[in-house]
Amino acid sequence: MGDDDARALVRRWWNDVWGEANPDAVDDICTDPYTRHTSLGTERIPLAKYKKRLAESMHVMRGAETTIDDQVVAGDKVWTRATSRGVNLSTESRQVLTWMIVHRIEDGRIAESWTAALPGVEWES
Repeated sequence: MGDDDARALVRRWWNDVWGEANPDAVDDICTDPYTRHTSLGTERIPLAKYKKRLAESMHVMRGAETTIDDQVVAGDKVWTRATSRGVNLSTESRQVLTWMIVHRIEDGRIAESWTAALPGVEWES
């Protein structure tokens, strides 16, 4: 997969999954199972369970708009810095969340990710 295709795949993850609030879009974007590395640890998660978690997250953060601030492709990995803005329904407050995510591509799908979410941080280019 070339750099432009890798970027486009990750942008689909941001746009189709998060932008459209459509957890089912991961069926065409991610491998099954999918490996996630977060501050809570590492897990290999079946897509059905991942979609349920995505739906729960989307329920808490409504109307979120995400911009991709920076993106770099290095081999089979796409590094993205993004900023989400929306209303957190659990606190009824406007929230800014900066993401640093590395997605690993395998056979044209996202197979693995390393995620750091930074609430309240707004980095401008």
